[in-house]
Amino acid sequence: MLPELQRDFARTLLSGSGEGASHIVADKLSAEARLAIYRHNVFTNLTNALADIFPVVARIVGESYFREAARLFIRDVPSISGDLNRYGGAFGDFLQAYPHAQELPYLGDVARLEWAWQQAFHAADAGTLDLARLAAVPAETQGALRFCMHPSAHLLRSSFPLLAIWGVNQPDHTGELAVDWQAGTEYLLVYRPEAEVIIRSVPEAAWQFYSACAAGQPLETAIEAAAKVETEFDLQGLLLDSVQSAIIVDFHGE
Repeated sequence: MLPELQRDFARTLLSGSGEGASHIVADKLSAEARLAIYRHNVFTNLTNALADIFPVVARIVGESYFREAARLFIRDVPSISGDLNRYGGAFGDFLQAYPHAQELPYLGDVARLEWAWQQAFHAADAGTLDLARLAAVPAETQGALRFCMHPSAHLLRSSFPLLAIWGVNQPDHTGELAVDWQAGTEYLLVYRPEAEVIIRSVPEAAWQFYSACAAGQPLETAIEAAAKVETEFDLQGLLLDSVQSAIIVDFHGE
């Protein structure tokens, strides 16, 4: 009984359909008025949370547009967590299909970048990889090693210049506003090695390598993925930079 009541109340709250109001006890205010107040608070809180998480999207489209898109998103994709920082993971997909965003085809990817930033910001900390331990692994077994990315690491690929779009829409940006829309596919790594989230453009070969590592693939598979893009792939250089930059923080399988 309770699960059905909760589902009906949620449906009435978000879409206006259902019999949720019939379960509300009226007093000085009618059940419908009480429900309207609660609905207003829910939509306002979730909309404000989305605006905090996706400030670049909001800046691009303007407040009215953003709040209407947020309202429809909240109606269609209800929050399933009491933590507002966990709400909005599907906003990029929503904007990608949003009829009123078809003239802004990059908007979904911008939202995905902002969500990656949000996730990286709240991710767990991590230590550093022990190079001495790595050096002690016998050469014949190194190919089976599985490298672990920093817990905050997220990888994005876009046909739009996301890093430039992000940059020109920052509040403190004072440079050129022009964006090179012909720059080609962009490969980004978002992570937080210390206190600050970093958005880093990486070569495609490195991106493929990191993607394989993030998927739990062994080193030999990650190397093959990178070599398909760049035959002269510099594994040693990438690993050294990845360890020093705290992109790769551990390994197992030795």
